[in-house]
Amino acid sequence: CSSDLFMREHPFREIAGMKVVKTADYQLSEAVDLATGQKTEIKLPKSNVLSYSLEGGAAVIVRPSGTEPKIKVYILTQGADAAAANANLEKYGQWVATLKP
Repeated sequence: CSSDLFMREHPFREIAGMKVVKTADYQLSEAVDLATGQKTEIKLPKSNVLSYSLEGGAAVIVRPSGTEPKIKVYILTQGADAAAANANLEKYGQWVATLKP
């Protein structure tokens, strides 16, 4: 999938209006704190996965599908209550819809 290479070379700094505070590239086994530039080693098997931790505690994890020309996106979000969490899920879901494989 060409998008995963693009995302690796041009990591997101903002997702759905929220600042990315940390990136993790499991292919490189490296996480980066964007505020400090500090790099830490990821001690898991290498995998074509990119993770973006957002301000406010949400995270977006992106990987290519293993069987189709699609991007798989996992959204981890929270809110003060179920309605707030669902609103965040909707916001990030709309952002996901803009991605192209």
